[in-house]
Amino acid sequence: MKFSRKIALRYLWSKRSEAFITIITIISVIGVALGVMVLNVVMAVMSGFEIELREKIIGANSHIVVKKLGGSIRNYKNLIKEIKQVDGVKSVSAFTYNQAMLRTKKSAAGVLVRGIEPESAAARQLLNYLPENSDIVSLLSPIPLPEDNKIELPPLVVGRELARAMFLVPGKAVSLLSPQVESSPFGLIPKFRRFIVSGTYSSGLVEYENTLVYTSLEAAQRFFKMEGAVSGLEVLVNDVEKAPIVSRAIMDKISGLQVGLYAQDWTETNKPLWDAIKLEKKAYFIILLLIVVMASFSIVSTLVMIVLEKRRDIAVLMTMGANSRNIADIFKFQGAIIGAIGTVLGLLFGFFGCLA
Repeated sequence: MKFSRKIALRYLWSKRSEAFITIITIISVIGVALGVMVLNVVMAVMSGFEIELREKIIGANSHIVVKKLGGSIRNYKNLIKEIKQVDGVKSVSAFTYNQAMLRTKKSAAGVLVRGIEPESAAARQLLNYLPENSDIVSLLSPIPLPEDNKIELPPLVVGRELARAMFLVPGKAVSLLSPQVESSPFGLIPKFRRFIVSGTYSSGLVEYENTLVYTSLEAAQRFFKMEGAVSGLEVLVNDVEKAPIVSRAIMDKISGLQVGLYAQDWTETNKPLWDAIKLEKKAYFIILLLIVVMASFSIVSTLVMIVLEKRRDIAVLMTMGANSRNIADIFKFQGAIIGAIGTVLGLLFGFFGCLA
């Protein structure tokens, strides 16, 4: 094995009559390096896209959501205590989720109103989408009207795209109409209340910014007549990838506490999207792997040329006692060295390419 390895290295870096073969060898190494580099960079970009999209969507929907079939959850504080005892759970907080219509003097739009607590995980995530030095407690606290400081209105944090479409600026009063109706001398009319825009957030997802608005949990419960009840509980886990396992553990924990409760992790919430991304990543990997396979054919052609060039040397080696296996090891080493050098260079180029 030692002499096979030594002869293989000598053949690879010959500087005399076989200089042409050396050039072909270098080209083979570069081909493998480029193939590996492209494969690494593209797969890294796809993984980065998946992680970025996942963080933005999870930021709006949480890792695990506990809801109740056909209604709101009451006595949710006891549920929170039970869920916090499950291994892998980082935090649990209550939220409300209701449909409404946001109206100004000149325009109107359907929105989803999400009521959150200032110390919840959703509030901390929302803080990442707000301008620097923003105070989430102040944004979710009642705000006095500029024209009358004695009147305080509940807050409303709206998306940047919705704010642009409806010309909403912090301090502007708006009306929120609920699908629930109230009796009046004029018949049944939708329930409405004035809110004040306390700030705008920018998550990078236009669909969410156009429809999702935030307010305090207390204000949402009061407006939608949900005193003592919430739409669901959002659970933050220590490891996002283990959310399905934690979700099943939560179901085992709370299954006997209330009827109709169910837990849904982030992989189930947007399953078609994640399946499409995984399929796309597999397709990219297979297609780009063909580039590496094509580069390996250049290694084969280099070895064939070396074998043809070294026929006399092979005859001499076999005359001196080398067998067919020893001769084959020489060219196996050459192919392995070319592939190894090309792979290492490709990984280095891919790493710096990703940094760039």
